[in-house]
Amino acid sequence: MNNWFSTSPYINLVVLILIALSIPFALISIKILNNPRKKSYNDKALLKQLLEGFGLEIPLELKDLESKVIK
Repeated sequence: MNNWFSTSPYINLVVLILIALSIPFALISIKILNNPRKKSYNDKALLKQLLEGFGLEIPLELKDLESKVIK
């Protein structure tokens, strides 16, 4: 088996740098995608839509859902 670790030090360096940069990027992107505020807003919007679809009474917390600004 050919030992490619010793013959190509620049490739090893590039691979290690890419791995070192991709791990924090992946962790940050997962944190952003799983934002609980965004999920909470989406859940409330879905609940409001379902209540309207079934013709049920909509609570006050869900009536003013459109007026909130999401930053």
